[in-house]
Formats: sequence, structure tokens, C-alpha cells
Amino acid sequence: MFNWEGVTEFVAVAEAESFTRAAKTLNVSTAHVSRQISALEARLAVKLFYRTTRKVTITETGQIYYNHCRQVLD
Repeated sequence: MFNWEGVTEFVAVAEAESFTRAAKTLNVSTAHVSRQISALEARLAVKLFYRTTRKVTITETGQIYYNHCRQVLD
């Protein structure tokens, strides 16, 4: 069975290009979003985002995963 934990947060971050903006959209803390994304990356064994202190950029693998998630959520 697929574990959906973190998918909503992942899609929100991918669309907002920011953990903080995604957290505000989802009405949760930035720490919660960060933990969910880290757990999702660990389960999938891939890096979904490149993170710096100023910027979040989706990886190529993350973009492919986002496209699949967006189709499922739509």
C-alpha cells in the first residue's frame, strides 16, 4: 500500500517554490513541511529538492514525481 504522507506538502512546495509559502498555504508550520518532505525523500530514496538558505529548486526526479502526483491529485 502507498503511504501518502508528505505528498500534499511536496506538491505545495513544488508549486510555491518555498517551504514557508507552502506551509502558509497548508496552514501548518514550516518545520512540519520540512519533516514531511525529508521523510518522503527517505522513503523514496531520492532527492526531490535542492535547498539553499535562500532558494528551493525542484530536482529533475522531483519534477517527474510532481507531474505524477499532480495527475493523481487532480
